[in-house]
Amino acid sequence: DKMYNDPDSVLQHWLRPPYTVDGWRLDVYNMTARQGSIQLSEEVGRELRRALKAEFPQSFIFGEHFFDGTMHLQGDQLDAVMNYQGFNIPMWRWLAGFDNGADHHPEMVDTQPMPSDAFAEQLTRYRGSVPWVIARMQFNQLGSHDTSRIMSIVGEDAALVRLGVTMLMTYPGVPCLYYGDEVGLVGKRDPDNRRCMPWDNEDLWNVDLWEFHQQIITLRKTEPALRYGGFQQLYAEGGLWCFQRQSPEQQLIVVGHRGPDALARIDIPVWHAGLADGARLIDKLSDTAVVVDNGFITLTALPRGAAHIFEVQESPE
Repeated sequence: DKMYNDPDSVLQHWLRPPYTVDGWRLDVYNMTARQGSIQLSEEVGRELRRALKAEFPQSFIFGEHFFDGTMHLQGDQLDAVMNYQGFNIPMWRWLAGFDNGADHHPEMVDTQPMPSDAFAEQLTRYRGSVPWVIARMQFNQLGSHDTSRIMSIVGEDAALVRLGVTMLMTYPGVPCLYYGDEVGLVGKRDPDNRRCMPWDNEDLWNVDLWEFHQQIITLRKTEPALRYGGFQQLYAEGGLWCFQRQSPEQQLIVVGHRGPDALARIDIPVWHAGLADGARLIDKLSDTAVVVDNGFITLTALPRGAAHIFEVQESPE
């Protein structure tokens, strides 16, 4: 009652004017209402949602959850979790072979990068285990105040950071950036990951990375397919991952190449995205153009960390 049920409860109070907060992040939600044989987290989740949505229907309610939080994501409890299992952790494994346990037990972890097909399958399983409207609200990140920074995770390879943030901004969900990642701040396990932002020394900033973040955030905020479009897996093999985002107004094909090596040539199947031969695609990041031929697009000289967001410009009758 003190937390959420009473009209003067803490969580309801701050939803009202003059404060009107947008919502609540609930810390360590995986431990909420649990002690030994007492397991009331789902009951509390349902009560909490009813109380807060009655007060402010548009409030965003999400919880920190390092484990499988899908039991709280069926439409009757949380809007989202911090999506470690459904995005962060598999993304780290795919980009750089980084296991979150490496910060605590490095002798027990597998440092091999996750193959793209296994990576895509893990994302599919978590995305498919909740309603689509809930999947679109998951709180996705590349790192947080509780994890190593993405720049350190990828061995200070800025190309892999750019690839990671491209995937973050184009994948379904609510993307979140941890301060300093946009300028290449490094930091390993807590407390090293909580270094101060170098506001007064821009010489320490990776300006190219900062400008790329501005570009990709602008696309996320303005492109209809990224804002509310559907999702379709197209290709996941080796170090390459490709998917489609599509809305009534727009069709995008997203391609990411993790490496480890450059690709001299790759033919990516796009026929199952509904693209006819002769369709012309333009990369919104670089203006590179490709044309569909025999159901495929062909990319050449694809470096480690390459990322493309192709927009379908022309589709022949």
